[in-house]
Amino acid sequence: MKARIASITGLALLIASAVGAQTKVSGQHTCPKAAEVVGTADAGDKPEHTLSIVKSTCSWTKPMEMAGEKSKDGTSVAFSEKTSTRATSTGTYVGNMNNGDKFYVSFHDSGAVKDGKPQVSKGTWSYTGGTGKLKGITGKGAYTVTPNADGGGVVDVEGEYAIPAAAPKKAAAKKAS
Repeated sequence: MKARIASITGLALLIASAVGAQTKVSGQHTCPKAAEVVGTADAGDKPEHTLSIVKSTCSWTKPMEMAGEKSKDGTSVAFSEKTSTRATSTGTYVGNMNNGDKFYVSFHDSGAVKDGKPQVSKGTWSYTGGTGKLKGITGKGAYTVTPNADGGGVVDVEGEYAIPAAAPKKAAAKKAS
């Protein structure tokens, strides 16, 4: 019984340390109006119901800081569904850090549409991977998209991330004599 309690206590401490390893992150990026619409089609079931694939490149005006580096810019490709009253987007974002590393994010948001124009939308995101210092990154968060009058938008991002500790390097192989 004591061994079981010790095992459960050890597991609880391990989980607590993993949760504590999360680092808060926040930032803001701006997306210009010039989003590339790859394709749009009317759904055909009711007026003003369209489905689109949209590609946007955005710059971080308030960079996120991860692993000692800052986010620079990135590109999202999203499936967007719009009706006369609501818009949703689901997609992938590839972010670039100032040192060349990349991070990958899956996202989903929704918001109201008024007079044919999108209003503020809110969404959630999660890391799906990264390169360099961000290899193995995990985490998630939320964001808010505030449309600009010109059709672009400002995206406020917050959340948390963790990067696994680097594996110990293997000892150098002995030279053959």
